[in-house]
Amino acid sequence: MIAKNRRVRLLAACLAAVCLLSAAAQAAESSVVIGTGIPGRPEAEVPAQWDDAWFASSASIYRQELALTSMALSGAAYLQKDGESCAQDALRAFGFQKTQSHHYWISTEAGSRAAYTFGMKKVKDQQSKPAWLVAVVVRGTGEYTEWASNLNVGTGTVHEGFARACGELLVNLKKYLAEIPKKERGSVRFLITGHSRGGAVANLLAARLPAEGLAEKNHVYGYTFAAPAVSTEGTAEGYENIFNIINTEDLVTQVPLSVWGYRRYGADLPLPAGNSGDQACQELFDSMNQRYRELTGEEYAAYRNPEAVTEITGALYRLVPSASGANMAMISALLSGDFEGLSALVKENGPAALLMGKTAMEASSRLTPLLQQEQNGLRSAHCMAGYYSWLEASSGYLQGSLHSD
Repeated sequence: MIAKNRRVRLLAACLAAVCLLSAAAQAAESSVVIGTGIPGRPEAEVPAQWDDAWFASSASIYRQELALTSMALSGAAYLQKDGESCAQDALRAFGFQKTQSHHYWISTEAGSRAAYTFGMKKVKDQQSKPAWLVAVVVRGTGEYTEWASNLNVGTGTVHEGFARACGELLVNLKKYLAEIPKKERGSVRFLITGHSRGGAVANLLAARLPAEGLAEKNHVYGYTFAAPAVSTEGTAEGYENIFNIINTEDLVTQVPLSVWGYRRYGADLPLPAGNSGDQACQELFDSMNQRYRELTGEEYAAYRNPEAVTEITGALYRLVPSASGANMAMISALLSGDFEGLSALVKENGPAALLMGKTAMEASSRLTPLLQQEQNGLRSAHCMAGYYSWLEASSGYLQGSLHSD
């Protein structure tokens, strides 16, 4: 009888251990090393939570914890170790397998690509049935050749540089999905995230996946940060599963210009960065700034001219008043390196070219000193450390702004 009781207790202990191991696979806490965007301290360690249960509910529900973890993954994507993205280490810590990194090297073709990381793991769906979760973490601008792509708006309905990068990523993603048994691909969920250029490519990808038949919209969890606008067809309606966290003082989020008709897909969630004047806002700023100092060793730099971003975007509008005019065609040809096409456009649109040249000279005389004066503010408003600090400090703010719409 005593031996039997011992066996029962041993069995109970084993079952408890199995339950604990199962819970650990579903929920975890780790630390992630992110790129800060600040030269003096380019790396920092941040805490990150993970819970598989996030993906058993609708992708249209905003989750602050998932946003912070996505932000950390996006920050890890800027760093490399032993020839692979540090996002792979972060994903593996959360139980992802078969991780891959693409394009983490300098290439003359990098301008038409983005660097990104894939990972996959099993989670449970709403009925507690097994489902695959695929993470796609897209790096922001990392190589000098990517800048031409960032600026190559094109003359179509979608930002040409971002669209090319998204298209290339999608080809490799489809190959990667072949790792999942064909009969199980109908239940695949996706976590799509990225910062800056990575946020723009992630935004387009999250919008395209349902259209490509790769996932139901409600199974695509899109979290982007500091993303530029991506398309004249961008809209919130129908893309409630995509959350774009933006700092309204971040110049990058203001281009391509909204007056040209450019938008992001999904809901824009503005951080409270532009608020000032009352005690609550000051306390929020102080909390953010304390975290920013911990991550970077510097103070968060506010703009010396509060209208800096408005003046810069205004100068760009005067230079190119329409996304469909001759000015945009000439700018696009210049930025994409199509100098033969640019020469033909100048010859065809002589008066417009002369006027644009004059406007560019006038804008340059004003913008050059402004950009020099505000470079620290522009950097704080856009960098990973700034976004992470604002996001962490404003825990309840984004949910409130989302529900107040």
